[in-house]
Amino acid sequence: MKRIIPILVLFLLFIVLPLGSYLYLSGGVDYRLAALEKIQPKGELLDFEYYLEGVAISSRSLKNKTVLIHVNEGSQDSKYLQRFYDQFKQSANIEFLQIVSDSLVQVEEGFNKVYSPTANAIMEAYSGKDIILVDTAMQVRSYYDLNDTTVNELVRDISVILPLKKKSSIKMKDR
Repeated sequence: MKRIIPILVLFLLFIVLPLGSYLYLSGGVDYRLAALEKIQPKGELLDFEYYLEGVAISSRSLKNKTVLIHVNEGSQDSKYLQRFYDQFKQSANIEFLQIVSDSLVQVEEGFNKVYSPTANAIMEAYSGKDIILVDTAMQVRSYYDLNDTTVNELVRDISVILPLKKKSSIKMKDR
């Protein structure tokens, strides 16, 4: 009887816990791969420039950032746009843009106002959609009509393609 307890403990430590960890982590990998499969690239975003506080900035300056572009200026998506901004405002790897037809149009907090003829071409190309999700390589991953069901899907998709913050490595000091 005294030999069975140590054998059970060792079985638990070396068989059950690693197997449970493997199954749990493989479920997360499968979830991520399935989510990436749903948001395959749908083509490159049209090149555009926009004006931020009077300064012209090109879409090429957005490389290496995930971009969320609101293209439906006439919609009443304020509550959804605010939720996206609140959810991801701490991330330095995401940019929020709102394409408007006139420089006098007010935009949501956290969204950069984009108004230029080249940006209006994007608004026309994706008319009927509310939001475009663009990855770090300027590939359009998906577009969404904002409603209660697609908001959760968009948040999931953003978190899947959002680049992670690189952690600094440990280095030895020279003495």
